[in-house]
Amino acid sequence: MSFREKSAWITLVTVLTCFGAYFGALMTGHVRGFHALFFLLICGVGLIALQLALTLVAALTTPKDGRAPRDEREILIQARSHTIGYHLLMVWGLALFIPIHLGHSALDMANFALLGVVIATLVVAAAQIVTFRRGA
Repeated sequence: MSFREKSAWITLVTVLTCFGAYFGALMTGHVRGFHALFFLLICGVGLIALQLALTLVAALTTPKDGRAPRDEREILIQARSHTIGYHLLMVWGLALFIPIHLGHSALDMANFALLGVVIATLVVAAAQIVTFRRGA
């Protein structure tokens, strides 16, 4: 497994773990208001720490691959996956008009927007993994 595929796996797992915990606690009502903001900060710091630690491990297990410049295939994989994520984020952004008209609060709207960014990030990472696995 190449370093860049490992990086995509790291992104997928860490974002799913950290923001899964945040949105899970939000949905079940375990955190509200200011506590939700504090928990979001904890999840963000946890995401950064996990990604740094796991990327360091990935770089140590594939030292040559981590420092090599991206080849043409990796550039195309990144471009395709980011294009998919961009389109998803644009549709999500337009769909935010629905909860606005249903009367959700500004805090709810911020969480809906954050959820869109998280889903787009997960889709980008998943698209990279699939494309690396397919060998395209």
